[in-house]
Amino acid sequence: MANHLNAGLEVQEGIASQVLSGLTQEQSKVLVFISHGSGAEAACRKFAVLREIAHMIDTLVEDRARKKWNALVEALTPDVELSRNKVVEAEMLAEARRIVLESKDFVKASAIAEAANYSGKNPSSQPNRWKRNGQIFAIHYKGADLYPTYALDHSEGVRPLPIVGEILKHLADKDDWQKAFWFEGLNSYLKDRKPKRLLRSHPMEVLRAAEIEAAGVQHG
Repeated sequence: MANHLNAGLEVQEGIASQVLSGLTQEQSKVLVFISHGSGAEAACRKFAVLREIAHMIDTLVEDRARKKWNALVEALTPDVELSRNKVVEAEMLAEARRIVLESKDFVKASAIAEAANYSGKNPSSQPNRWKRNGQIFAIHYKGADLYPTYALDHSEGVRPLPIVGEILKHLADKDDWQKAFWFEGLNSYLKDRKPKRLLRSHPMEVLRAAEIEAAGVQHG
């Protein structure tokens, strides 16, 4: 008979007589699953699924409670009409995001893993490590992190261009979408060229442009 503990929930699995003998003095509530007419292999598969669900109960309950709390807060929050300026600002932000996404310069971690022949078990691990180390950035869109292909060097495997990490240090005050806008936008210091297009040919100029951006110089 196997026992599995899960934050106040004990899962017991075994022959009915063995489990029952251990419950004679039990005062807690009991929920029993009994396998009838199934072979040993089928029963094991069914109980394996139920066991995994049992281990997830606390997380599921907490997640549901959090969602209910957020829904309650949202329901009690009065609607506030946005000013025209805010609406225009939102429209401009949406347009900027559209331009970035339609550039087709951003891909999921799985695409990077495929190009670099990384392990398929956890393809996002290496790109995530780069991001944590400040070697690259990623925009979050529809539940997924998207990485800029222009920041990657394919000459020896796939890895971030060394200059990108140095540039990102100067853009640390920007969020990831703002970083994407900066690389995508025309830059007066770069003679109205886009920083992303010069990372390989003129990396030090792009670095200098990032330094100027960090210093608060306004570009035309």
